[in-house]
Amino acid sequence: MASDNEDSPSSPTGEIAEILKLNDDCLEEIFERLPDLQTEIYFSQVCQRFQNISLGKWRISHTYDTMDLEKWRELLPNFEDLYYFIHLLQPYIKEMYVSSCLCTLLKDLDEIHITELPQVTSFYYDPEDVDCYPSNRSIRKLTLIVPGVRRLRLTTPTDGRYLSHFKHLEELHLYEDQHKAYELRQQYLDEVCHRCDLKVLDIRTFDGVSKLRLNNCVKSLQSLTTLKLNLSTIKSVLPEIMKLPALKQLVVLLCSEWHIPAEVSPDWYDPKIREVEEFYAIMEQKAKEIICVAVDGYYMPLEPGWDKNLPIWPHKNLQRLAICSWDHSTDYLERYTCMKDLQLLCLRNCTHLNDDVLLKFVDLCPRLQQLDVSYCREVTPSFLSRALKILKQKDPHRQNSGYCKTPPLFIFYVLSGFEEYVDKENLKTSPDYKDYIVFKPDFPVRSERGLSFVDRGYQFEFI
Repeated sequence: MASDNEDSPSSPTGEIAEILKLNDDCLEEIFERLPDLQTEIYFSQVCQRFQNISLGKWRISHTYDTMDLEKWRELLPNFEDLYYFIHLLQPYIKEMYVSSCLCTLLKDLDEIHITELPQVTSFYYDPEDVDCYPSNRSIRKLTLIVPGVRRLRLTTPTDGRYLSHFKHLEELHLYEDQHKAYELRQQYLDEVCHRCDLKVLDIRTFDGVSKLRLNNCVKSLQSLTTLKLNLSTIKSVLPEIMKLPALKQLVVLLCSEWHIPAEVSPDWYDPKIREVEEFYAIMEQKAKEIICVAVDGYYMPLEPGWDKNLPIWPHKNLQRLAICSWDHSTDYLERYTCMKDLQLLCLRNCTHLNDDVLLKFVDLCPRLQQLDVSYCREVTPSFLSRALKILKQKDPHRQNSGYCKTPPLFIFYVLSGFEEYVDKENLKTSPDYKDYIVFKPDFPVRSERGLSFVDRGYQFEFI
């Protein structure tokens, strides 16, 4: 590529500096070797050509697609450099992550003279100070700065007064697994549902009994694919929710307490029956379409044999199964090996889970790709060698040919019975396990973190 020396600065003698005679490919190679963002800023400030090269490299890398002002301030402590960098990237920032108070962020943007970030489609607000609640005034101003937001997550309480001013909003996430002083006001929830074409709605309240209802707005949720809500919210509107044409995922959080009507005697009131009634109703109505079932066994009042006559058995469509924090015998799990399309099996924190049960899934479920046995202390290191033997028998030439008929099995093993063994024997880099088993010291994508795949409740996914 020929160099373009227009606007290139000259040396004191009037001659063009040698570095400016290099073509753009060479200058890009130099840029790649710069040690940090501060040096890259100095490089970009040489001339217009250097700035174009720098901007092109930043955009290609996508490193700065997400604006994290606190992090950027650490990388560029000089205000002039930060000002220059943000204005240069202003038309290309796609996401924002905010860990400071929202009012602080808005003040900082004022100082930097940023009035709009037109390409931002995701805004994630998770302040380090949990008591830093965003004011309605701040939310209203935010709607003017990032008018194109489609995905909005707020982990602190908000009454939601101006949320409907995000005219392009498609995803609203308000859940956080901690106490909140108050929840969204019903009036503003209705406004958001009516005015925005929502695809994802998460209005779960971790503590207490949620007072939110969808009765007045469920008909406006025709595009909704994911709905996450409290059991108290779903009770009065379950039939209408089941009819939503685009619904693919339903997550229900059990309330941490129950309001018992005055006319009902506490001696006759059984909250356990109330907690499972909708669970079985969903199973009955959507049996043909269910491809995922996830249950938090610690909170769900399910007895051994609860799944013996489930209506999902004739269809055998399950692709994802998560039964966590179960302290009964796990021998019953063998019946799920008939699900030949099973891709994810999460048995996190199952007290009595053993090697033999797991090996039946490895052997009989040909599409199994993810196995989560985190916090299962009864599984032993011998499971790994036996599982490897089964996988090699199914595909003996995988390592030699380099061709894999099926992807490797990802095993999530945090605090499992073989965690120390995996680390001690360096199995993550072992050539014997290569291409067959990948060890993951974290949790599967799209699952909650901790002792259960889904927090204090249950989850369904549909075809």
